[in-house]
Amino acid sequence: ATKRSDHDDSSSNQNQSIHDDDVSVSSIITLSELDPPPSRSEILRDKWLESLSGKIHFWVGVTVMALIIIDGAFFFFLLVGAQNMCTPRTNCNPRNWWYNFSIQFLNVLFTYLATVSLPWRLSNTAHLFNGSGKHSRSSDAGLDLYGRPTEKIWYHISQSRRRIIVFFLILNSLTQYANQATRIIYYSFELQNVFPGTLWTNLFFMLSMMFAAVAGVLQIHAEMGLRKVHPERFPPTLFETLGEYLTKVRNIRRRTREEGGDEEEPTRDGDVEEDRRELERGRSFFVRNIHSFFSNVEPSLGLWGL
Repeated sequence: ATKRSDHDDSSSNQNQSIHDDDVSVSSIITLSELDPPPSRSEILRDKWLESLSGKIHFWVGVTVMALIIIDGAFFFFLLVGAQNMCTPRTNCNPRNWWYNFSIQFLNVLFTYLATVSLPWRLSNTAHLFNGSGKHSRSSDAGLDLYGRPTEKIWYHISQSRRRIIVFFLILNSLTQYANQATRIIYYSFELQNVFPGTLWTNLFFMLSMMFAAVAGVLQIHAEMGLRKVHPERFPPTLFETLGEYLTKVRNIRRRTREEGGDEEEPTRDGDVEEDRRELERGRSFFVRNIHSFFSNVEPSLGLWGL
């Protein structure tokens, strides 16, 4: 049978070992050892953020994101008249009722994300613009909200870049609240489709989307840059981990087919068992990398309500 190479296994084991150590080094410095010790506002902030870090909150956020995609697509189709409910396609009932419902529902979803992400956004704003007070903590790259060393990728973005990102995120929250207010005032299709409703609803909707887009692009670009420069330090993204796992599976299957078609050197039971073990190691590596990734990007996702 074809001789197997241990290169992939050794590489996987090395990466796995690296990401096993993805425990924040901030744990070296406990809260009781901080100087100055945590203030009441910092303790309250920690409890606030902790309440938003559970699995239920995460999956609610994922569900909201999915609903935004679905409802956003529905809204777009109604906007361009891609419907068979009535004519004329861009101004008739029940199309107009569903159009107004979809945009109202979309705004409620956006307002939810703007609200649950606000604690993370405000906490980072206070940390990055904290001045020189008694309880000021350093916000240099690589330091968490308490000024302790950490491996969370968000805190390794440069201080100036993080300030710009949270500035646009705060603007996103504020303009989304204004947008929600206009949707309450101009609640019907008729009210939001004539002046001044058409001005205020569209203005704050576009501003909110623009501020979120700018912050998102800046954050993604910065974190991708850090992963590219320090691949051994920060866990790969979900897509990279999935791609590596699927590549390993395809290679094993292709190798099995090639060996199975060799009549002179049929596949041995030992090779089959080796393939099975390699797949198990690949699955274990995949799961561990996923866990490391979500642990590493907790502050990054928190800024978006996840």
